[in-house]
This record gives sequence, structure tokens and C-alpha cells, in this order.
Amino acid sequence: MSESPAVFDVSTTPEVLKKQPFLYYFRQHKRTFVVGLVCLLLTNILDALPPLLIGMAIDQISGSEGFDKMGKTLGILVLVTVLLSLFRYMWRIFWGQFHHSVAADLRIRIFNRYTDLGPDFYSTNSVGQLMSLINNDVNSFRMAIGPGILILMDALFIICIVPPLMISISPSWTWKTLILIPLIPFVIRKLMSAIRNSYKNQQDKFGEMSGISQEIVAGIRVIKSYAQELNQTRLFNSYNKRYEDACNQVAKVDSLWSPIMELGVTTGSVILLFVGAPEVMSGAVTVGSFFAFYQYIQRMIWPMTAIGLGVNFIQKGRASFDRIVNLLDKEHNVPDTGTLSVDRFDSLEVKDLTFTYPNEDKPTLSNISFTLNRGETLGLVGPIGSGKSTIIELLCRQYPVEPGKIWLNGTSIENYKKSDLMNLFSVVPQDAFLFSKKVSENIAFGMDEWNMEDIYQITKAVNMNKEIQEIPGGYEAYLGEKGVNLSGGQKQRLTLARALIRKSEVVILDDSLSAVDAHTEKQILNQLKGQLSQNGEQKKTTAVIISHRLASLRWADKILVLKDGVVEAFDHHNQLLNNSPTYKNLFHLQTEV
Repeated sequence: MSESPAVFDVSTTPEVLKKQPFLYYFRQHKRTFVVGLVCLLLTNILDALPPLLIGMAIDQISGSEGFDKMGKTLGILVLVTVLLSLFRYMWRIFWGQFHHSVAADLRIRIFNRYTDLGPDFYSTNSVGQLMSLINNDVNSFRMAIGPGILILMDALFIICIVPPLMISISPSWTWKTLILIPLIPFVIRKLMSAIRNSYKNQQDKFGEMSGISQEIVAGIRVIKSYAQELNQTRLFNSYNKRYEDACNQVAKVDSLWSPIMELGVTTGSVILLFVGAPEVMSGAVTVGSFFAFYQYIQRMIWPMTAIGLGVNFIQKGRASFDRIVNLLDKEHNVPDTGTLSVDRFDSLEVKDLTFTYPNEDKPTLSNISFTLNRGETLGLVGPIGSGKSTIIELLCRQYPVEPGKIWLNGTSIENYKKSDLMNLFSVVPQDAFLFSKKVSENIAFGMDEWNMEDIYQITKAVNMNKEIQEIPGGYEAYLGEKGVNLSGGQKQRLTLARALIRKSEVVILDDSLSAVDAHTEKQILNQLKGQLSQNGEQKKTTAVIISHRLASLRWADKILVLKDGVVEAFDHHNQLLNNSPTYKNLFHLQTEV
């Protein structure tokens, strides 16, 4: 039975994770990490034996010591080869589990942070950049803590195992052939900083290119309708060129590693021919020992290359992790500090509410006051930019509000848990968004439990039942990305059905009836006006409706008229025709023949 996916408290990130991510994950996945390393160590020990055994066999052949003795040597060689294959398989399995678990852990943390952050974060970060972070940067760190650390440990084990074997054959040959190796750490230090900086720049440029790509693809219909394909292609090419240049810069630094790392060791092979050949020819050293020593020099090429490759992976991973930590350190602009629970709506009171968006000087709302009681419908009317949607965002705690300005059931709203508030409200935003799921799953998106009968009833209420049945597959049909295979009105009605089926205490429609016809609008409004309870009594839904069509609001209990972020009037439809110039003007414009 597989373990359930981890869910983290995204409000905090362990300090050790931010400062020492490698150490943190070594501790978190200690078993797979340690077992993988032990298997790797045993692999390296076994891998160091064949040159010695083959060298012994060569000497046995040249010395005519007989097949029996050589047969034992070959038997040991076969056993070593079998064990080597076994432990090589095992370290791959355990180490793979280790670094893929790390990647899964990071992806969950990033995704949870994405779901926790507010709209101000998404207004300043493109989708492409965010997808680059959760895909490319996580994979880069995985390569650092997985293959990167593995390669370095592999190199360390070989350095600890092979040189002693070389010394056992000939101390003189050892120091002469490896004389250039002490210079390598100084070269590594010089290249480390360059790799980290260049790779961070590469990832930034990749995020920018992903962002513009996503925007162009999402807006392809608009681009084609305005015949802007050539201009958008040029725009994409410019971002693509920046990414290409950043990749080339990384490649320039990368290309120095292998030649520099291998030079010191390959030079040792040449030195061996000069210092070793005379001793072999004089009989001071056997041919088998010379062969084994030469094989060990060749094995030392990999550790030198591995050091560069491993450090390369780690520097790239650290650059990516810096970007990840930058995200994990971000906090919601409205922290969930509430401790009170709420599952019923009785009243809402807004008192002298003034609000200014971040990085703006002029207030969007100034001294807004109104009340809403259970079962009432509040209409919000006003020109574009007057602050109607902002009020909805503040009610849902998307932005910080001064304490004591919004009261729910007689308690300041920041004292309630945000999750309870979200369950209290069902919000239908201006932009209808649907998921690439079944029609039924889109409608029941906000429900923990649901049945098809409820879905049938709610789609009838929004005049969508027949149209769904005409779609091949009906309620089981999969919608395209963002509901691309539906019309604007159909998408809007499905999002309305999604909100209404929850039967929340308060339904908020943010200009959500603009794409539906008059008949459908009437059905939806009737659904909001009242539902029959089990005892036959009328149960009115508490609703907040933003609409530019005044016909949708004439029946509302109260209508709040906004202009330039202030309340022009707060009254019933008939009274507003007399005391609100803005409302009166809108009414006459919409009733002109």
C-alpha cells in the first residue's frame, strides 16, 4: 500500500532546509541515503579488485605457475564480477529512490506555497516562470542532491581506495604520475562561482521565455484576429535568443571542466611509460603489476572528471534552490491568523472601509459603509473601476484590511479562519474558469461528496441540462483546457452551477450573468431568490451580485452604487432612481429604445 502524499504546513519552512538543504534531506531520507552510499562503497571496493586479479593472472601465465593457481584467481574474479553487478544494481535503486523522493518533497512544498499565496503574488509572476520553478528548478536541485552528490562520493571513494593500491605497487610511480592532482582544487574553486551565477541567469531567462510562450499560446485567437503573428514571432524570438545566449554562457564554463580535470591524470599515463617501462624491462617490476598500475591510473581519470561534474551539478542545483527558497520565503499578504470557526451567516457590516492596492498611491475604496443581513440580496452597481470587485476580494480576505472595518456576525472578519470563510462563500468570478475534467467533475469541483441527481437539478436551474446532453459523452465528457470547447455563455453557466450546487450560506456573483440570455438569467435569479425547504417554507439565499444590467438587480433588497471608489447611494431600486445620478443614468441608457 503506497503512502499518502505529504501535506505540509506551508506557513513555515524549516530553517535547516533553507540554509542547508542537502543536510536536511540526508536526514529526512536517512535509510535510502545510507544504504545507497554503502552499496556504492562496496561497488567501488569490488571494482578496484579486477586490475589486481588480472595482473596476478598475467604474472601467473608469464611465470608458468600452472592452471590450477590461475583458475582460483579467475574464480575469485568471477565472484567479484557477480557481486559488483549486484551492488551496482542496489545503489542505483536506493539512490534513485532518495533523490526522486527529494524532488517530490520539494514539488509538494512549492505547490502548497502556490495555493497559499494571494493574488498580489500572481499579478507579478507569470505562469511560465512559476512552471519553470516547479519543473526545471526542482529537477536541477534533484540532479544536484542525487547524481551530483553521488558522483562526488564516488570520486571520494575511488580516491580513498585506488591510490593506496597504487602505493602498494610502487610509491615512486604513484607520486610521479599523480603530481598534478593537487592543483585541481584551486581550479575548481575558480570555476564554482562562475557556474552558479551563469546557471542562475540561464534559469531566469528560461522562466521569461516560458512566460511569453504561455501568453502567446493562450492568446493565439486574439493574435490571429489582429494579424499579429509576425510581431509575436519576433517577440518570442527575442526571448528565445536571450535564453540561447544564457545557455551558451553556461556551456562555455561547463566545457572547461573535463579537459582540465582529465589533463592531470592523462599526463600521468605518459609519465608512467617513462618511469615504469625501464623497471619492467629490468625485471624490477612484473608485467602484471605494470598492467594493474596502468589500470589504476585510468581509474583516476574518472574521479578528477567526477569532481568537476559533481561540483557543476551542485552549483547549478544551489542556484536553482536559491530561486526555490525565494518562493518558500514569500508570505501571504493576508496571514491566516484567525482562530474562530464560523459555519453560518447572520450579518455583514462594513464600516468606513478604505483600501489602496499595493504599489498604488490613490485609494480604490474610500469610507465604504453598508450592511447585509441573512436572506437579503445586495446589488453592487457602478462604472468600471469604481471598486465593485475590490469589495468582493476584501470580503474574501484576498488583501489585508484594517481591523474593525469588516464585521461578520458581529465579529471582526480577521478573527475567523480563512478556510471557514471560504466555505461560507461561493464566489463566481468575472472570468469563467473550467478545468480539463469531466463536465460533472467541473460542476462538483467544490464538493467533497455529490450525486448526479443534484447535478441534474442544478444544471436545469441554469438552463444547461439539455446542452450538456447534446455534447458527445454528456456529463461524462471531458472539457478542453479552460473549457475551450464551450461558448462563453456555457462556461459562465457551468461556473454558476458549480457555485449554486454547494448551497453555501452566501453566493457572490461578480458580473457573472453578462454572457447569459434573459430567460436563463431569470431562471438563475429565481434560484437565488428562494428555495423551498423541507417543511415547505421559503428559504432565501443570501447573495451579493455585481452586475451592469440593472434588470438583474431590480428585485435586490438593497443596491450599493459606487462611483470613483466612494458610495454615491445605498437604497432600493425605486429610491435610487430619484437620489442616485449614476444609477438613474445607467437605468435610462439600458431602457432606451
